[in-house]
Amino acid sequence: MEKLQKEKMKKELEHYIKDFFTFAIPRVSAIKRYNTRKFISPQSVLEHLGSVTLITMVLSDYFNSRGIPVNTEKALRIAITHDLDEVVSGDIPHDAKYQYGKNSEKLREALSYLTEQTIKAMYSRLNNKELEKKYLALYYEEKEKKTIEAKIVKLADFIDVMIYSSVELSLGNSTILPEKKNSTKRYQELLEKVISDYGCKNGKKPR
Repeated sequence: MEKLQKEKMKKELEHYIKDFFTFAIPRVSAIKRYNTRKFISPQSVLEHLGSVTLITMVLSDYFNSRGIPVNTEKALRIAITHDLDEVVSGDIPHDAKYQYGKNSEKLREALSYLTEQTIKAMYSRLNNKELEKKYLALYYEEKEKKTIEAKIVKLADFIDVMIYSSVELSLGNSTILPEKKNSTKRYQELLEKVISDYGCKNGKKPR
């Protein structure tokens, strides 16, 4: 490899460290989930991303082994980036998104615009149009939740909430019980749909 090319790569990677990693990682590690409430063992967004990614890997391999084709690499990429838009907005409480009827719909529209602009601005820090386009595609795929990979990440998301709430309950925090019930219910509903849609097409069951 020529010296000039090596120097160019070193400068590009140095740019990623200074302008992208140094911006995103401290923020996602500092942002606490459920940040309007007190918890015995608070969970950061970065911890959540790590948990969801690990769960996604196992789910992807499991579904592949059962005859449901999953692009595991894509699923992992969606998992590790699925909440990065929170570097600006923080973790918006579920109540704020859904409790206030039509006003909540307006809030969700505004938040959708905010997160889209946030993620675009964050990936623009890479100064690499090819990577920016690639990562934005993952963002839109996760938000639309139409592919098997995006749905598996959502399953993993629910599982992480189930695990986290179980730990909090074991430590004596009963206020987390509604989250445990809600995440368990939504996990079961989505799992049933995934198995029906992808595992039993044309009357065939997963092997």
